[in-house]
Amino acid sequence: MSLKRILGVMLASRMAGRGRRRGSLGSAALLGGLGGRGMRGKAGVAALGYMAYQAYRDHQSRQRASGSTAHTPKTGSSSSGLGGIFDQIAGALGGETQSQEAPDPRHQQAAEAMSDDRALLLIRGMIAAAHADGTLSMDERHRITGQLDEAEASADERRLMNTEIENPKPLDTLLAQIDDHDTAIEFYLASRAAVDSETEANRAYLTLLRNRLAITEDEAREAEELAP
Repeated sequence: MSLKRILGVMLASRMAGRGRRRGSLGSAALLGGLGGRGMRGKAGVAALGYMAYQAYRDHQSRQRASGSTAHTPKTGSSSSGLGGIFDQIAGALGGETQSQEAPDPRHQQAAEAMSDDRALLLIRGMIAAAHADGTLSMDERHRITGQLDEAEASADERRLMNTEIENPKPLDTLLAQIDDHDTAIEFYLASRAAVDSETEANRAYLTLLRNRLAITEDEAREAEELAP
């Protein structure tokens, strides 16, 4: 079972999808360029960026295998669906259609070092955040189904995800599994990516999460840049 693949698709589609709707690849570009200081310099966050990058590359490989003639749309394109989102982030995440730059090998190593247990914790964090306003809409359920299709999830992975969606883990249960600040940052970033901050319920949830995880103002600001 490779929950990291599912996590990568969820992060790529949500982060880059928001950038697309705003007419910008800003969040995807930041996700792909995770060097430097602060949150983006953390190995775990770099791992999340690489998994999102790999989700795109897997999508691109399947397009080639199927003989797809789809082209990478320009920034601000109105293309829809996960395919359109992944095509748009090609350059931002190192795709060869827009950039010949390979991802930092340290990011790949960090991704490979992440366990499926940790990936599941972050997925559960995303699901808990999606339930923050009290319900999970049918549109959101369909979106997750599409993400599972894109990740080529197995029957066992689909059953696990359906169980998690129908029975989200209490936040206290999830937070009890976080025993260092790097994991706290990853959990907050994944949770932030799962929701928009336009509703009062979501803003309240993110504030609660920030306080419980001891996320600094600078770290929260970087999370906003990565997942606007």
